[in-house]
Amino acid sequence: MILVFGISMNLFSQEINGIKVKETPKYSEDSDIKVIDKNSLSNQHSGKNPAYFVNGMQVGDKTALTLNPNKIESINIEKENLELNGKEYFGKINITTKENYKPNFITLEKLAEKYLSTETNPRIFQIDDTIIDQNENEYLVDENYILKIELTKIKNPKLNSDVNFIKLVTKTPENIKKANQIMIRGNEI
Repeated sequence: MILVFGISMNLFSQEINGIKVKETPKYSEDSDIKVIDKNSLSNQHSGKNPAYFVNGMQVGDKTALTLNPNKIESINIEKENLELNGKEYFGKINITTKENYKPNFITLEKLAEKYLSTETNPRIFQIDDTIIDQNENEYLVDENYILKIELTKIKNPKLNSDVNFIKLVTKTPENIKKANQIMIRGNEI
């Protein structure tokens, strides 16, 4: 009984072993709107990013989102800082794929040109649940791991322009299962 009380006191306290713990908010129907500025969260770590490499080729940090995890042989992390093309990186992450797998890297721009006819409207890319905030001319994805591409044209009458929202859905087991579900009037069968 004393042990359970001691554990529960530690779980609900604000400080555990000298480390201050921020309470996770509990949401309900009566909750106030909570605004989370994801840009401010990502800026806290800006300038402290490692360089990413797949089979020796430098790629963007989110390119790993489009690599099939079952095709990865190893991940090696080097902690030494390095400079490439005038940009400083704080470490290096080397991803090596299995011998029988070769990623087919393509830029987001080339992928859109290959599969879509999107005119010259601005484009916003999303991979699964992650918005891509990098240059589409440089950002690489593994075309082998893309399950489908969903295009939504967003009309903005105020600015008299359209934006192409392009969502790439990867071949995760969850996405494949969801893609194979048949829905009739919103009910699953």
